[in-house]
Amino acid sequence: MQRQFDYLVIGGGSAGCVVAARLAAETDCSVALIERGRTDSNRWIHIPATFFKVLQSKDAAAIVSEPDATLDHNRYAVPQGKVIGGGSSVNGMIYMRGQQQDYDDWETQHGCDGWSFADVLPVFRQQEYNTRLHNEFHGTDGRLIVDDPGYRHPVSQQIIEAAVNAGLPSTTDFNGATQEGAGWYQVTAHKGQRQSSAHCFLSPELKRENLTILTGLRTTRIQIEQGRAIGIHAIPDTGDAVYIGARREVILTAGSFQSPKLLMLSGIGPEKSLKQHGIDVVYHSPEVGANYQDHIGTPVTRKLLGTRGLYGADTGLSALKHGFDYFVRKRGLLTSNLLSAGACADTTGDGRPDVQFNFAPFAPGAPGTPPLPFHAVQIHPMTMRPYSRGRLTLRSNNPADALYFEANVLDSEYDIDTLRRGIRLAEKIFAQYPLKEITGEPVWPAPSVNTSVGSNSLDQAIRQHARTIFHPAGTCRMGSDKLAVTDTSLRVRGVDNLRLADCSVMPALTSGNTNAPTMMIAGRCVDFILRDGM
Repeated sequence: MQRQFDYLVIGGGSAGCVVAARLAAETDCSVALIERGRTDSNRWIHIPATFFKVLQSKDAAAIVSEPDATLDHNRYAVPQGKVIGGGSSVNGMIYMRGQQQDYDDWETQHGCDGWSFADVLPVFRQQEYNTRLHNEFHGTDGRLIVDDPGYRHPVSQQIIEAAVNAGLPSTTDFNGATQEGAGWYQVTAHKGQRQSSAHCFLSPELKRENLTILTGLRTTRIQIEQGRAIGIHAIPDTGDAVYIGARREVILTAGSFQSPKLLMLSGIGPEKSLKQHGIDVVYHSPEVGANYQDHIGTPVTRKLLGTRGLYGADTGLSALKHGFDYFVRKRGLLTSNLLSAGACADTTGDGRPDVQFNFAPFAPGAPGTPPLPFHAVQIHPMTMRPYSRGRLTLRSNNPADALYFEANVLDSEYDIDTLRRGIRLAEKIFAQYPLKEITGEPVWPAPSVNTSVGSNSLDQAIRQHARTIFHPAGTCRMGSDKLAVTDTSLRVRGVDNLRLADCSVMPALTSGNTNAPTMMIAGRCVDFILRDGM
């Protein structure tokens, strides 16, 4: 193993693949991408419809909270990719950037100068290869293929029609001038192939001599000397611990859990906590691990009557048929990301969508569990801009120990109320034609739960049923104030030659899925590196 590189990129997920690929392609510098998981060789990764199987494989691992009082003392599990491509290799492939105001708020409310929508839109467009849309909001020359769903389930079409009949506008672009509406998502899947960050950005550069991919290597600490990051310590799956040096920079792209963990293990974090675990304090950064936030949802579920959803589609003759369609005819259900339709709704009347709905012609189970064993349909409301905040801290100075994770995901009354409104709108959609003609017995909320305004039983049901939407963020927020973990060029405060570029730097979650914004952040990080150091 080479022991010295110009750039070390720690974490081979959505962001890491972008950063490593671009640095290798656009400079003569040596680049190492270091990933604790394995390569993306699992065939279930690349078939869009089988992403649920990936989430139950060794390529994903759940971070589990302490018992959460805001969830009726249940634990909160957040699956994370542990494979090259990270979240983009295990997610539901929905392409959603968020709202223009999200980024304008980053600048005006959170002190992130240079991160307004006008600043980030060019990066989204540069990265995008859109198969249908080409206008001021969309690009067609980038690496990331963004396509319309390859297969459209008829039940999903009926949910869209019911949502429009319930009063939502129809939309053909959730990433255009306005986000509001119901319709088919655009997805990072094309011709039956998942378009992960690894597939689109990293794979084309793998033959470059200046790019090295190191998998099965868990980084345990950043080596910092005289206030400068000079390398990392890591443990391979087999063999002895290693040290790898960085001549220029170390870039953390390990995600909202592992990036703050590595900073704290390296002496960057809340001073009191670090000293408690016997870690020498390099820089007192009290917000490392703070500001944890996630989109949270409560899937409204009903059984299907007189029609079939996706239950049993992966077994018996159905599985054979879908396999034949996919592998021989290159079409059919397996080309679909399954969660291919949805809506963004303004439930407060302030002109800005606050609830996202995923429409599903089946009933996905809670994270880490299989789908429910019957034909069902889900309209899944989720918070778009949560107010609740949690925190991550170290459990010990042993890198192998899990984080101490206080989720507090429904600590804010605002978030509870957002889910109340979402559930009631979902029930209104279920009452519309044509959906009301094909659905029957409620599964959740159960008939015993009163969903009307003022019902305490609904709040209790929400706390028992709520689950992650797989979008943890904010644990190393950027900003211009001295408490921010990174500055607005993504440089970690208190240490030279160390940057951070993943979802953890978001000061506030974007309104929607986070994979596209994460890759945008990674692209901007490379722009900053090239500007500052080349």
